[in-house]
Amino acid sequence: MINVNLELYRIFYIVAKYKHMTKASEELHISQPAISQSIKKLENQLGGTLFLRSNKGMELTEEGKMFYEYVKGALELISNAENEFTSFKNLTKGEIKIGCSTTLTKLFLLDSIKEFHSDYPGINISIQNDLTHHLIDDLKLGKLDFVLFNESPTKEKNVNLEKLQELRQGFVYHPDFYKDDIHTFEDLNRFPLILQKKESNSRKLLDFVALQNQVQLNPTMEVVSQELIVSFANIGLGLGFVILDLAKKSSEHLREVKLNKKIPNIQVYLATNKSVALTFAAKSFINYLRN
Repeated sequence: MINVNLELYRIFYIVAKYKHMTKASEELHISQPAISQSIKKLENQLGGTLFLRSNKGMELTEEGKMFYEYVKGALELISNAENEFTSFKNLTKGEIKIGCSTTLTKLFLLDSIKEFHSDYPGINISIQNDLTHHLIDDLKLGKLDFVLFNESPTKEKNVNLEKLQELRQGFVYHPDFYKDDIHTFEDLNRFPLILQKKESNSRKLLDFVALQNQVQLNPTMEVVSQELIVSFANIGLGLGFVILDLAKKSSEHLREVKLNKKIPNIQVYLATNKSVALTFAAKSFINYLRN
């Protein structure tokens, strides 16, 4: 394989395009002797003649005509690639692949998506909702740009974690069905409890805090999403353990149970893959999340 400087190809292309040294010199902003030297160097490296020089200008040889068509196509591809790269850099094109729970999508992600889409409507945004450990697996495989989740379920060496925000959690009830006479963790088991399934990060934290208070909670209902907990608590099926901002945003009727023990806030984390460079669009969107 011949190792030729790309600039020599560009000079050859311009000379062949105009078939005139003066016009080529004006376009390239270099002197005619410098152009002649470059053409000679390219011919030497290729081992053949590209131009026939005459008073009329620079005429391509038969081999030169063939070479010109290939070089023209290659430079056009490079130009297209540069234009595409610029489009991605300027955020007129691109895609962001986000992993996030449905709860955090509604509570934390939607406002940023709305603002970002208004500023950069050409960027496609796809959201994958699943359990956190499944999303982290896809992140490690490069299928997602980043993952948003509550609490840190992973010590993976290849995953970088950044804390973005804290959210309060608590039990909520509808005052038409229950009275606020619940004060301790022991009191909770006297009522129907609606909790997320045991594998959820929110449930793991709640069970840990309850055990610290020498109580094992016995739910009457276990569901996948916090949205369902809010809906069921809102129709009086029991006391639901949820992110309080979500309950407030979803229902004006629900009230917080005032326990005598504080339940720790949950942390919202941003997870990225250390081995995969973020796209221009993903980097920009993350700044919207931080703000």
